[in-house]
Amino acid sequence: MLKTFIQIVLILTLSLILIFVFYKYFYNESIIESTNDTKNIEIFDKEKNIKTEKNDKDSTIYNLSYKKFDIQNNAYLIEASEGRITENTNEVFMKQVKATINYMDNEKLFIFSNNALFNNKTFQTNFYNGVKVVYKDQKLESNNLDFLFDKNIAIFRENVRYENLDTKMFSDEILINLLTKEITISSKTKSKKVKVEKN
Repeated sequence: MLKTFIQIVLILTLSLILIFVFYKYFYNESIIESTNDTKNIEIFDKEKNIKTEKNDKDSTIYNLSYKKFDIQNNAYLIEASEGRITENTNEVFMKQVKATINYMDNEKLFIFSNNALFNNKTFQTNFYNGVKVVYKDQKLESNNLDFLFDKNIAIFRENVRYENLDTKMFSDEILINLLTKEITISSKTKSKKVKVEKN
């Protein structure tokens, strides 16, 4: 009798834990408020505290984030204070963007920019306007950064500036393999050379 009672209590406890985990991590209930004007709808996401304003052609989302893992289980998280999604596309125009790559060995790479064009299907991202990347004691700045998630490649273009503890470098383009961390430095024209300053 006592053994049966303990089994029932364990099954109920396990069921409650599974229900809690489901509602905490997988269930997403949205509350939709409609105004008299049929062109505007506001959607509030209860868990993430995200407000969406929708009109006929596009939607604006505040405090949005996307997360994805690559083949080596490194996590890519991109966050923005504001994003605009155009109807019938996978592109999100983001403002005040911060992206983080968390490597399996607990190293982190941070990407900051004023704007980004993000594809929410492929996670391909074009960062632009004030692009800055920080990895350990190294800093990279440029006008544009193309991040190709499926190929694990980052391409810095236009006015690229690299800096670490004792070196400064200026170039037109730097290509980084994010898995192997190999760097290729190039210049658009042969007349313009890569400039390196050593402290």
